[in-house]
Amino acid sequence: MSKSLFITAWQKLPVYARIALFVLFLILIFAMIMTWIEPETYPTLFDGLWWTVVTISTVGFGDLVPKTIVGKAVGMLIILLGAAFATAFFATFAAAAVELQHRYKRGSLMFKSKDHVIIIGWNAKSAEMIRSMMKATPEQKIVLIDQTLEESPIDHIHFIKGPAIQDSTLLHANSVKARTVVVTSDQHKNETEADMQTILIILAVKGLNPDTYTIAEIQTAHQAANAIRAGADEIVKTFELSSHIMVNGVLHKHSVRESTEMVNPGEGKHIEVNDIPIPLCETPFKDLSLYFLEHRSILVGIKRNDQLIYNPAADFTVHEGDKAILFIC
Repeated sequence: MSKSLFITAWQKLPVYARIALFVLFLILIFAMIMTWIEPETYPTLFDGLWWTVVTISTVGFGDLVPKTIVGKAVGMLIILLGAAFATAFFATFAAAAVELQHRYKRGSLMFKSKDHVIIIGWNAKSAEMIRSMMKATPEQKIVLIDQTLEESPIDHIHFIKGPAIQDSTLLHANSVKARTVVVTSDQHKNETEADMQTILIILAVKGLNPDTYTIAEIQTAHQAANAIRAGADEIVKTFELSSHIMVNGVLHKHSVRESTEMVNPGEGKHIEVNDIPIPLCETPFKDLSLYFLEHRSILVGIKRNDQLIYNPAADFTVHEGDKAILFIC
């Protein structure tokens, strides 16, 4: 039983690991042989190990040299065997390193870290998200999941190839331990089909870990509620966002660029919703605005439960439990 377990464990080791272990075994055996054949030349096991390593590596310092014919014959044998196995080890190790890099680029290598951001779907939006995120928080680990790409489109991110609706793909991306999962709409499908796929992905993500914070892009109004029911924590309604910016441009000319660039985390411009310090509760909105201005933030509104109150009157009273909607740049 123990023999079969040893054989199984040995077979599971990578080829380069098996070769390395065999080379180490040879070094130990030949070191013991040399201390037994020529105890005067190699009085300790360490001397035998030193000579064996120097001989296998073909360095040949010459400080320890076998004196007898038997010792020299053993030296010839270890040069032939050692050089062959050492060469095989380094060749196999190099091949394994190249294959590992290929697997990484092709999206077949599992992501094992945690607190990362997973972006599902490769398109212009996800490319801009990655660019902006890398600029705003360079240390943030990013994983991209896509089934249409052949290899990673961007350096310094981890790419996983496969359909995001499958548990195996999400587990490969370690979605269970992800900080956030962002689901972008599939550009290869029509709006309704893309939204249906987004909802399926949300269900798959939440099925593996209900606590995974999930942001989903929805293109049609009638699927927004279904995305919330599926468990999405935040919904980005593309149809509303782009429409509002264009209407604003129609009503107020030369405002489209200003609207689109107002929120740009890569440039340090973003929106935050923060708790209000307890001592500032039950104070007027004007006083709270001055407080945040001193801290390089602009108070644009108050979130009270699910109600968003933008630019209230100066004497509007802020209550405990309210949250501050801040523009930070």
